[in-house]
Amino acid sequence: MKPLLLENVLLIDGTGRPPYKAAIRIDGSRFASVSAAAKSPAPEKFDVLDLAGLFALPGLIDCHVHLVSPVEPLAHEPYWKLNTPPTLKAFCAARNALETLKAGFTTVRNCGGVSYGLPEDIFLRKAIAAGYLIGPRILACGGGISMTGGHGDRQFPVFMPAHPHLGYGDETCDDPGSCRREVRRKVKMGADFIKAYTSGGVSTPGDGPQSAEFTAEEIRAIVEEAHAHEKRVAVHAYGLQGIRNAVDAGVDTVEHGCYLNEATARRMAQQGTSLVTTLGILKAILRRGQSYPNPEALKKAETVVAAQSSAFGIARSAGVNMAMGTDASVSIRNGDNAVELIELTGEGLSPLEALMMATRNAAIALGLENEIGTVEPGKSADLLLLDENPLEDISVIAGKRAIRAVIRNGQLLCARNENGEELLGSPLPLETAIRAVRSRRRPI
Repeated sequence: MKPLLLENVLLIDGTGRPPYKAAIRIDGSRFASVSAAAKSPAPEKFDVLDLAGLFALPGLIDCHVHLVSPVEPLAHEPYWKLNTPPTLKAFCAARNALETLKAGFTTVRNCGGVSYGLPEDIFLRKAIAAGYLIGPRILACGGGISMTGGHGDRQFPVFMPAHPHLGYGDETCDDPGSCRREVRRKVKMGADFIKAYTSGGVSTPGDGPQSAEFTAEEIRAIVEEAHAHEKRVAVHAYGLQGIRNAVDAGVDTVEHGCYLNEATARRMAQQGTSLVTTLGILKAILRRGQSYPNPEALKKAETVVAAQSSAFGIARSAGVNMAMGTDASVSIRNGDNAVELIELTGEGLSPLEALMMATRNAAIALGLENEIGTVEPGKSADLLLLDENPLEDISVIAGKRAIRAVIRNGQLLCARNENGEELLGSPLPLETAIRAVRSRRRPI
């Protein structure tokens, strides 16, 4: 694509600054300049796109998804993972990635969910980066690390010996040495970060949300080895002791954090440990009721929902960096990620604060604050264009029809025309995209 100048757009830049009329230059994959003037002189080589009536914000970031999940909404995920061949799983993951991009999310972190010993998320990341598929930027872990019998150990049937080519659970380790070895194996496969479980949860049968998993020595081994390879560590931690153990070991992000207390929150804020909140997933499980194929998980979800809301307030008061995650898989579909923004405003955040959790704060949690998360010169040109104001109604993003275009790395990959019809390309022809984006402009 030729360099692009976007004029007259109302910009929500992700820094927390109120929206302002701006002119944005995109040159290659980067923002070349961002001017508070509605118009800016364009060098001759630039294509100029007048976006009067549209809103722009950074490409959204979901810090916790599971792309290797069934597309069918009523699928029983454990059964699906056992009985679906790897090639078909790859097709499902590709579809989920595309739907996520179309929803305005230009970066996601895939927090496990692979199977049969294959790092499917790493394969998908490479295919998208190479241009074979259209999707968001993916941070992949190649599967999580669990202790035997812990959250993530879903070897099925449970009475049969585990085998890397059978079953669908994450890798199990039961001493510091095997923990280090597994981190090294994932680094060798190409993992961007390491995912581990330091407490029980809801979806894995047999463990409880408050149970502490892995010893302190095992967690330290995971963190030390990952950091030695310059890889960040994300841990699933519902229960307080699991959170404490993870924070003590120096993890980078705590996922869920449902039973967080004030003292641990203060320490997280001091250390720069981020909390990835996933407020909507448990409520989504409970809404499914008897259609959810895991009665045990329903009971556990009921006990955790209220605690999670309390933990959100505790973390916010302590000044913890809080980033948006969805746990998208089946109960929240990949592509419906923006429903989490509605949950965040339900906890008292303004729409602008909610958007910052899915932009700047999320980039900080991923260690990519110098690359993505805000619309600033030098950063990757990830941009979302809307024809309705999300600061007046955050749900317009979740509804998707307000999304006019999605730009990732300076490439316009998705646009919608006046009928809501989607145009997809890698990248789209600029003339086609311009016509689609201009077709539903509304005066501000």
